[in-house]
Amino acid sequence: MGSKTLKGKDDPSRCSILVTGDELVELKRHAHKIPECPGLDRRIQRYYGQGRLKLSRDELDWLVAVLDAVLHNPKGYPCVQYDPFAVEYVPTTDERCVTCQRLYDRLNAESERLFEITRKQWIKVKKREKARERQKAKKAESDLPMAQIKAVFQKKKCPAVVCRMSGGYTIIHKDMLVSRIRQRGNGWEVLWRSHSSNKWKSIGELGGVVCDTVEEATEYILRDSMGLFWRFC
Repeated sequence: MGSKTLKGKDDPSRCSILVTGDELVELKRHAHKIPECPGLDRRIQRYYGQGRLKLSRDELDWLVAVLDAVLHNPKGYPCVQYDPFAVEYVPTTDERCVTCQRLYDRLNAESERLFEITRKQWIKVKKREKARERQKAKKAESDLPMAQIKAVFQKKKCPAVVCRMSGGYTIIHKDMLVSRIRQRGNGWEVLWRSHSSNKWKSIGELGGVVCDTVEEATEYILRDSMGLFWRFC
């Protein structure tokens, strides 16, 4: 996402939670094999409440889903003892069910906390994307004359390059300065490069060539009726 990696409790991709006592008994009772989380059941069976149980976001969500299904079993709360095929269903008021509900509430609260972090991160990403789009649109709008010049060159199959320099647009071909277009009032003036003085100059003695649009100025340069622009290329 273009930001620094989050660590610890602010990392929405993983979590660690302490499970001990009766809650750990109920967790191990229902931590059967989950195909989507290979090895999770074995890790839980080897966990004895010493230190925090580390889970990925997917593992946490699947445990929440499993416990939710267990707690809402229409037959009652299933208690698996030693024989996995011998299931005893007890009322939801049973202490084991109450303990499992308490564990479920803690895990679900952690899942919702991580979801909220993810949601806020997603909002930040979308805001940055919209800001970049606005900047891109603003830049494209400010560079509209350049896009128009390039469009004329592309239409005429001219390989010249356009660069924005010092408030104007310089046209370069084969490493040679061809011409320059700059805004002058409501129009666009075409300048030519004097190789004797090495400066940009207006064309003629009557105030230069000023076109109504930047496309007209570009086409004037391409026509080069006075032979000022392309003679050294």
